[in-house]
Amino acid sequence: MKKVVIIALLISFSLYLSAKTITDMAGRKVTVPNDISKIVPHDAKTSILLFSVAADKMLAKAMIPGSKHYQLIDAAYNQLPEVDIKNIEELMAVKPQLIIAASYIAKVNTDKFEKLQKRSKIPVVIVDLSLDKLDETYLFLGDLLNAKEACTLRANYIKEVYKKTNDFLNNEDVKTPSVYYTIGGSGLMTDPSGSKHTEVIDFMKLNNVAKVPIPTGGHAKVNMEQVFIWNPELIFCAGFKGDKNAYTSITTDDKWKNIEAVKNKQVYKVPSRPFGWFDHPPTVNRIAGIIWLGHLFYGQSAAETKSQITEFYKLFYAYNLSDSEYSSLFE
Repeated sequence: MKKVVIIALLISFSLYLSAKTITDMAGRKVTVPNDISKIVPHDAKTSILLFSVAADKMLAKAMIPGSKHYQLIDAAYNQLPEVDIKNIEELMAVKPQLIIAASYIAKVNTDKFEKLQKRSKIPVVIVDLSLDKLDETYLFLGDLLNAKEACTLRANYIKEVYKKTNDFLNNEDVKTPSVYYTIGGSGLMTDPSGSKHTEVIDFMKLNNVAKVPIPTGGHAKVNMEQVFIWNPELIFCAGFKGDKNAYTSITTDDKWKNIEAVKNKQVYKVPSRPFGWFDHPPTVNRIAGIIWLGHLFYGQSAAETKSQITEFYKLFYAYNLSDSEYSSLFE
């Protein structure tokens, strides 16, 4: 009996020596292994955030509803198995050392993460998903995952995008048009200003005409009369959970023809491969959206935009975009 107690104490002491206590980006104290080699992302947002710097440590990914295969990303992403973080037995079977959860720190309720940590006995580390903090998030991940070189490279890329964007936004001579963002096939579901799904539009200081309450989930249903009253000068269209994009119906249906954006042929599909440039899910893929809007609204050249986007795909999706693939993003 005495021998068993001694062995247990030695194991506990060994685990103690191989662990450290950190403060995550939500301000929580979390004890994590010193050497982290097996991680599981909390959701699809986190999967995408981690892939570029921790693909070799990811035991699984989380899927976006309606999606099973992603284009224009390294094959290793599609080959990762799926895990349902809500299924504790499934999670435990993967045997991760750590769960990483990306969330909006300013609004985060940490209760669900505490509950998950308590149920699974696996430490949960929260990182910041805010669009203006993604550089800091990668630097944090560099320290956490002992991946400083890879994370610093991506943090510096994002910082440069922020810098160029701030230069655009500080130009008082630039006048930006009013915009309407629609998701799904009807053209009548939108994300108002202040929603996490339109953070790119807000970040670029564009006038989102949808001045309606933000429902749970961020998506609001509107009617044609409201759109007529708003009369946006530009419309962005995105798919939603496998639903078709509204671009074709908006540009061909007579009920839309008197909207300013339609009359002036200012209706755009939001690129969506492998992930939407505005959201779906709202994570690091939105950096591509910032770059694109810099071209559409702030005079960034087509050549510079293509160069930045191509570099983005290389850094964050481990994918070398061909010229034809780049062009196909906007079709």
